[in-house]
Amino acid sequence: MLTFGERLKAARKRRGLTLNDVQERTGVGFRSLSRYENETASPDPDVILELIRLYDVSADYIMGLSSEMGHAAIDGEDNTSATPRVAADLAEICETLDGLPDDLQDKAKDYIEMLKTLDEVKSGKNFLDLKKKA
Repeated sequence: MLTFGERLKAARKRRGLTLNDVQERTGVGFRSLSRYENETASPDPDVILELIRLYDVSADYIMGLSSEMGHAAIDGEDNTSATPRVAADLAEICETLDGLPDDLQDKAKDYIEMLKTLDEVKSGKNFLDLKKKA
């Protein structure tokens, strides 16, 4: 059975994050993070919650109640369908969108809506009457 520090480290590595990455995203110092993983210090509950969310793992895993990392339930939502890879991709997409001008962000949103509609049409959830629109 993994210790608390080993669980933190495993969860961080699963997300492909370095201690420096975690420090930048959380504001928790590099030394503190290292001490948590080496079990020479314990984080307070607020820090644990922040790490659970960042690492996208279940609280049960971090606290040693489960051997499955699972996913963090954020704000009561069940995000068990999101894989760590999807979460990492989403974070990258959000960063990219944030760097775009407003007009390009609007175009990206329109494109996403178009893709959703096409998927609905292909799956039979939405029927487009193309003759009407012509």
